[in-house]
Amino acid sequence: MSTNNNSVQDFAARFAAASTQSLVEEFNRQVGSNAWTSARAVHGQALIAEFRSRGIDISAVNDGSSTDFSHHIRLDETINTLILID
Repeated sequence: MSTNNNSVQDFAARFAAASTQSLVEEFNRQVGSNAWTSARAVHGQALIAEFRSRGIDISAVNDGSSTDFSHHIRLDETINTLILID
């Protein structure tokens, strides 16, 4: 594992071990952040990939090519879909 903890594999392993609610909380921590670094891009990429791997509908925040971190989300477990909450 990388010592700087910023590789796709590092984030992927961390997210794979996390609860779905933890993933939602992780996403929500990014809302409103204006900082943009390569580590943040990798983090977001791995987070979205984990939502997808769990079969969660992410269309509220991802159009297939970019992710919108401008709104907080929640998971509607009955339909396995991310829902914007603000």
